[in-house]
Amino acid sequence: MNTHHLELFYYVAKYQGVSNACRHIPYGVQQPAVSAQLIQLEEELGLKLFERKPFALTDGGRLLFEFIQPFFGQLGDVKDTLTGKLAKRLRLAGPTQLMRDHLPALLQQMERKFPKLQLQLSEADSNQAQTLLERGEVDVAIVVQDGKAPSGIHMLKLASLPQLLLVPRESSWQSANEALKAGAAGQLRLVSLPGRELLTRLFMGELQQRKLHWPVSIEVNSTDLVARYVSYGLGAGLVVASPLAVIPDNVRVLELKRFPQLPVAALWKGKLPEVPAQFLEELKLRAKQFENS
Repeated sequence: MNTHHLELFYYVAKYQGVSNACRHIPYGVQQPAVSAQLIQLEEELGLKLFERKPFALTDGGRLLFEFIQPFFGQLGDVKDTLTGKLAKRLRLAGPTQLMRDHLPALLQQMERKFPKLQLQLSEADSNQAQTLLERGEVDVAIVVQDGKAPSGIHMLKLASLPQLLLVPRESSWQSANEALKAGAAGQLRLVSLPGRELLTRLFMGELQQRKLHWPVSIEVNSTDLVARYVSYGLGAGLVVASPLAVIPDNVRVLELKRFPQLPVAALWKGKLPEVPAQFLEELKLRAKQFENS
């Protein structure tokens, strides 16, 4: 197989299409040229590697991408290693709340140990963060993780966060049980993260065990928005306990006793360089401090 053809296929598979790939290939190449060379690769292999519209890898395409991704995906790291840049770099993906509340203090500590530290921070939900990690685009991903880590990925459990309900302070609900019954009776709207998120799934699973049905009425993408919407009297909000979370004054916090807690973990691949490895240690210490507080 032509190595250049394989490189072009790597970019097309990674960026989900020929036109997107051409915007990321680190040298000038036109879309017709890429398409023609990929057709040559398919003809040489005697199989179709991907569907064009909409883009989707075939089984053969997925297998080939998995084979070549470790090599082409790490070429940038090899260059950085040779030039000494990798030793001073930290690439992190995680939720907005982590970036806002916990990361600044951690990065201050890291700066003292590693002056002129190069940072690349990506706000991402758990699925997005894990995808960035698998692509080799970040060193560490902070996620909510239920169960074991995927194959080839290391995991460090950091904390288990209790679930909470937020209700307007002027409302009549003084306990979580009262709010749950009101929600199941259709008297109270639920503001929550999307149904695919582990927090929402854990909450709904416990409701099912209790034979209660309370669907999400307002779906948002961050727990900050949950609290804000509740502060405007738009319903009750599902969040997790966090020592640094800012709760509006006109919102009451109700503890969801005996509901499953949300597991938070750090994910990484292979042996980490010194900076990401030290960051993990600092992150572990900070998580332990909050657990004991």
